[in-house]
Amino acid sequence: MDRTTKNSFLTTSNLCLDQFIDYWDKVISDWFGGTIDKEQSAYGNLVNKDYMPEPYIGNPKKCSFVVVNYNAGGGDSRDPHNYRQCADCNIDRKRLICYVKDHSYSQFELPFPCLMDDKELLHRHWEWIKDYSGFKWWQQKKNWVNNVTKAAGVPSIKDGVMPFAIDLCGWHSKSWSNTKDIINNDELKEVVSKYVIDIIKAAIDCSYAKFAYFIGKNHIPLLKEYGFIWKAGNTPQDKKPKNGKARFFAIYMHPETKHKVIVTWTIGSNTHPGRDSFNNETKIIQSLKDIY
Repeated sequence: MDRTTKNSFLTTSNLCLDQFIDYWDKVISDWFGGTIDKEQSAYGNLVNKDYMPEPYIGNPKKCSFVVVNYNAGGGDSRDPHNYRQCADCNIDRKRLICYVKDHSYSQFELPFPCLMDDKELLHRHWEWIKDYSGFKWWQQKKNWVNNVTKAAGVPSIKDGVMPFAIDLCGWHSKSWSNTKDIINNDELKEVVSKYVIDIIKAAIDCSYAKFAYFIGKNHIPLLKEYGFIWKAGNTPQDKKPKNGKARFFAIYMHPETKHKVIVTWTIGSNTHPGRDSFNNETKIIQSLKDIY
């Protein structure tokens, strides 16, 4: 790809991502007004209207790599940072939902505050986010994020470059059955294609590492539905990883667009890899360059 073609390609990706950012700012703004976007309502019972949606974190136009999860969590803890009834609290407005209502979702989430250190949060006057369960959830993943960027040889958190994280369902769902709910729903399939799959591809194009990382085995049938094929690593049928540990890694690629993704899973869990899997994870990431 020559420089002119590459620049044109990235311009198209940025336009797509700008539209995505604007779209969710409007959806969340409308949610504050009691309106659920028609396209988002296609998620059905996966939408918990009591909690502000959190569809993504980070800047898709400049990120180290892309992370894909199922959804934003159960939404049943009455966390004042995203619980609707806390949006108009006049006593203490230092919480996520209040900030988003006063500004916008993108203004807070694009810098990925949940991975920032104390000094940066204090500089931005965002230290109150440390009370949020989502902040604690992401802080626990710092070592994993650092291992991914180190293995990929790309800028990391210490360089001021964050990953871009996106959810298959941006709502704090009351329950998550599996991705069959999406694959078998024609109306929802169009929404996921436009606001998830296409965005993942565009963010991969703009990322330093040039790949996405899917957390959870149930993403595999979805990837197949959208044209990705298995290229290396474990298969869904594998009962035991080759290294003998209960952590699986698979590489999928779209044969036409050449977008590459890693899927990881464990038995009975959809958590990110821990330290005991970092060596194997590094080998998987470094093998991406040999996948065509």
